[in-house]
Amino acid sequence: MFPRKLGGRRHGDFLQRGAGRRQGLATCVPRGVIGTPGMAAAQRGLGCGLWCGTGIDRCSMRFSVRILWSARMKVFFSKADGYADASYVFPFARSILTYLADVGIEVTDTPDTGETIALGVQWDPPLEVVQNLHARGIPFVHRLDGRARSVIKLYDKDEENRRINLLADWTVFQSEYVRRHTCRTVETIFGPEPPVCLHPEKGSVIYNGVDRSIFREDGPREPLKGDFNILHVAFTHGIRKGVGDLVAMARLLEGNPQIHFYTIGRQEQDIAHGHLLTGLRNVTHLGVIVDRQRLAQIMRSAQALFFPSRDDYCPNTVLEAMSCGLPVWYHASGGTPELVRTKEIVAGVAMMPENPVYPLHVLREHHAEFRERAIEMVERRFTLRHMGDAYIALFERLERQAVESGRVGARERS
Repeated sequence: MFPRKLGGRRHGDFLQRGAGRRQGLATCVPRGVIGTPGMAAAQRGLGCGLWCGTGIDRCSMRFSVRILWSARMKVFFSKADGYADASYVFPFARSILTYLADVGIEVTDTPDTGETIALGVQWDPPLEVVQNLHARGIPFVHRLDGRARSVIKLYDKDEENRRINLLADWTVFQSEYVRRHTCRTVETIFGPEPPVCLHPEKGSVIYNGVDRSIFREDGPREPLKGDFNILHVAFTHGIRKGVGDLVAMARLLEGNPQIHFYTIGRQEQDIAHGHLLTGLRNVTHLGVIVDRQRLAQIMRSAQALFFPSRDDYCPNTVLEAMSCGLPVWYHASGGTPELVRTKEIVAGVAMMPENPVYPLHVLREHHAEFRERAIEMVERRFTLRHMGDAYIALFERLERQAVESGRVGARERS
């Protein structure tokens, strides 16, 4: 078996597929990440992980071979109904299922079939299923994506989410913004709304991860119209997606034939501004792109992502675009700034209402540098391995606590 490159010049992620769940998986990871989750389990004598000290040299970096043995873990994960509709992308569900399969962890979407841990997203699985898991002593991780009433839909779901969260052993927030937004009273069009998560001390942030085997900077490209092509991606058509900002910027820049905008998604369905897109010569609408390989191909063919979405929780579009080498021109709200900026790396420029074209000027003048930073940001923080290992480490800790506490239904260790 040989490592399969997941993408990226730094080769920070390699994957070596094993022979299925029973034989485990070997992954090559930077030596600096030794300790989670397999090593910690092995040190506890639980038989979950075996680490080899073998090192390899590649691109001036040293790696250790990690063999993760997870045959005893079985995750219950109920996919939302919309998951089957490929025109609406559910990247987290796809990503976590891909990673768990790659590392040989069994997953079921049917409760009471031998699961040892359960993962829910928002109000799925429904309350009665979570109550059954709780009664059987199965540790339950509740991922909170945000509030339904804040985005003016599914008005009754926040209360169901609140009741589900009360039964959770741990809450995962997909960004620090989501943690703040769901753990305190907030103002909405309905008036003040109480917290959805009532025990934030039993919670942590795990950011989404990008599949670098698909979304990477090297690979096929498509010829685009401009010298500097800017993408706007919106698979849903809420009015907070910033279509009005797109129209305004396209009008400001229509005299420069070198700059062209491309839209992917359902922008034309925006109730307030979608009808204005048809009259803009410097905007090309590509519609909904279901094929993720094609989406990545277009992303790496462009030069920047325009992301004016307001209060987005943890936008996968931003992560996928950065992984393809696109710097981000973004609205500084919600969880987006957490993804684009750290103290060490700045992979984009925030919108400036007082001088709206200036961020684009900065990105054009320093494009090569911002491109490198975008890729580095993903490789440091947002790969599938970062996300997947964090969930596995959490699962192992909760299972161990369930065993030590003698909870009914928790898996037994020999």
